[in-house]
This record gives sequence, structure tokens and C-alpha cells, in this order.
Amino acid sequence: MAAGIEQIPVIDFSLFHTDPEECARQVGVASQGIGFFYLMNHGVDQDMIDRMFTQSEKYFAQEFPEKLKYPIKTHNNGYSPFLSERCFNIRANATKSEYAHAFSMFDADTCEEVEKFFKDMYSVAQQVMQCFALSLKIPEQDGGMHFFDKSHVWEDESGTTLRFLRYPQQDRDSGIPSAGAHSDYGSCTLLLQRRIPGLEVQANRTHDNVPWVAAPVIPGSILVNIGDLLQKWTNGLLKSTKHRVVFHEMQRTSPRYSIACFIQPSNDARLDPIPSPVITQLTQPQVHENNVMTAKEYLDFKLNATYGDLEY
Repeated sequence: MAAGIEQIPVIDFSLFHTDPEECARQVGVASQGIGFFYLMNHGVDQDMIDRMFTQSEKYFAQEFPEKLKYPIKTHNNGYSPFLSERCFNIRANATKSEYAHAFSMFDADTCEEVEKFFKDMYSVAQQVMQCFALSLKIPEQDGGMHFFDKSHVWEDESGTTLRFLRYPQQDRDSGIPSAGAHSDYGSCTLLLQRRIPGLEVQANRTHDNVPWVAAPVIPGSILVNIGDLLQKWTNGLLKSTKHRVVFHEMQRTSPRYSIACFIQPSNDARLDPIPSPVITQLTQPQVHENNVMTAKEYLDFKLNATYGDLEY
């Protein structure tokens, strides 16, 4: 078994439909522990996933000036080159014109499939959020397993983003991570990896000088991790874990590609304390803030810290 799998749980997500309580228990244990878990049998069509990676390769194969025609600045959409984050973003609920602009090298059918793929990934995320709610034992009168549904709505304006990433081919290991140690901003992230490993997770949060755990490529899986917002919202119970991307020997001959779906609540969702007996029992008493942040305010704070003065 590849290093890392034994530390990062692998969950058969078909349980969500046959035994949601057990599925939620496994998701809860992983989320309160390492903060990462793999989903197998998640329901997203593998052929469509393969086509998304093919389209990503085609996009990044364009000449540099072509990609810079759509820089990352408006609504966190667009292209970002290697020295910041070599990626391309498209936001949830983007307009048809935004999709047409973003994927101008593709035909209308491909643009529609990208949107369908994004929606399918979002549906998996909504099911994962229902597992979070079940694991937190939120009372039915407060929403129960659907507590997070009202704050994660596809049609609403949000910071939810689909990101295609390319880590360039390198002839040697520079010793500098391709993506430095960081945590993600939102509720959770769904990651698809293809062929080349490199993702590592810092499982021990007590100090920085600890070994990193490999998050290997498991064919057919989606790797899920908790984001900063959900850690804050659950008063620290669910763990947003630092992770990084390092050089792998396979990058000597080929770029590394991945696709990430960053899930954010609706912009106007308030981060009020969650009515969970589990949170009350397992965390310190929550400080009730006079001015509760919205999801948009929290995301703006995080994006400003990363990108500076951008329009989003």
C-alpha cells in the first residue's frame, strides 16, 4: 500500500445511499482527525473526468499570450501563471458568456460539459455537507442533515470555484514546493488527481517540524479536505489541514495535472454558531460575536491576503 493511504481514510461513498449514518460517522472521524479523506464510488462519471483532464491539457497547451487574454481578476475567474498559481478558474453559476470567454478555444458542447461536470462535483459536495451535518447531530428542528443545504445553493452567488491546475515539467527537484504549505479557504475542497503524485498533508498540527503524509493518486477517487471556513464555523472541531505539492520524479518527463472544486457557502450565509451538541461537547465555549461574518466577508478577507487588490 502506498505511503499515506493508511493515514488518510478511504470511504466507500455508496454508503451515503444505503447507510447514511455510517457514512457520516466515517466522514466525521476523518474530518475531526486528519481533515482529509478519499471518496470511492462517488457517482461522478469517470469518462467525463477523463475528458476534463484532456480539455485541461489542451487549454494549458495554448501559447502564453492566448491564456493571458483572460487573466484572473474578475470574480476570481481566469488564468494565473506559474509564479503565483498556474491555474485556470471558473466560478459557480457563471454566465454563458463567461463560459464562452473562458473556454473560447472549445465548442459549445464542450462548454456545456464543463458546466455539467462542475454541477456534478457540486452535488457530491452537497452530499458530503449532509454527512458533516449528520456527524454533528444537528437537531431536526434546526435543519438536521440538511442544515448546510440552505447555505450551499448552486444558483446563489458564491465563491465556489472550479480550478484546473498544471504543475510544469521539471528536469530536477529545486527543493522548493510547487505549491507551498497552505490551507484552503472555504467549506471543503474536492480534488481530482491524475497519474503523477506530489500532494502531501501535514497531519500533526502541534508543531511545524513533523513529517508530511503523502496523499497518493488513487484511481477513481475524489480527495476531500476541510477548509478554513468550516473549521471556523464548527469552532475548530472539523480540521483544516495544511498541505503542499512537491516535486515527484515523474515530473521529469511530464507536467502534473489536477482539478480542484473549492466549495464556498452562498455569499450572504451568516457564520452563526452551529446548533450541534457534538460541537458543544468537544470544543471550548464559543465566543458570540456582535457582528457575525458572512461567507463573502470571510472569503474577501482570505482573497485579499493572497491576491491583494483584485476585483471579485
